[in-house]
Amino acid sequence: MVYLTGVRPLALVLVLGSLTVACGANDASTASSATSRPEPRAAEPAPAPQSATSPEPAQSPEPEPEPEPARTTSRQPVELEAGARLGPIRIGMSEADVRALGLAETRVDPRTVAFGPYHVTFRAGAVRRVEAEIGALAAIRFDGRVLEAGTHIGAIRDAFGDCTWTEGGGERYVCAGGTLSIRTTHTMDPQRYTIGVEGR
Repeated sequence: MVYLTGVRPLALVLVLGSLTVACGANDASTASSATSRPEPRAAEPAPAPQSATSPEPAQSPEPEPEPEPARTTSRQPVELEAGARLGPIRIGMSEADVRALGLAETRVDPRTVAFGPYHVTFRAGAVRRVEAEIGALAAIRFDGRVLEAGTHIGAIRDAFGDCTWTEGGGERYVCAGGTLSIRTTHTMDPQRYTIGVEGR
């Protein structure tokens, strides 16, 4: 009786060998597919969007502002004559004559009417006194000399000459024998000096 003692181990070796070869082939194909598969590339940043308009040119610095010229009034100085006239309004004019000048009219009191910047006092239907704030006139011309609004009251008084200080608060001067006057208001603002002309 013959015993095949070496057959079972041999078959086992063959089976194991074939399995090993198969596994190796499988590993090799896996490895080869892994190596042949391209690796994903890192995402590249998107290009910055280009502006539709061309870039603005560099701005040059602004030039230094030129100094303002000394301020002068663009209006003609208002003519002033002691005892005779202030601007277009003359002592002795009738109410109708004053109204004919076309100035805006406002009643101040029973005897005084404002025509534009001028406050006119009537007596017996005729202009007896006219006065105005120098700031509203911008400038006056007296005896050939121009005095602009903002001029100190002392300089105006001296230009008028022959002036006397009078009571009444603030600074009040009566000049030219009572036919010309200048006074301050409670603000002492030189724009608010009041110039007055009165008939003799």
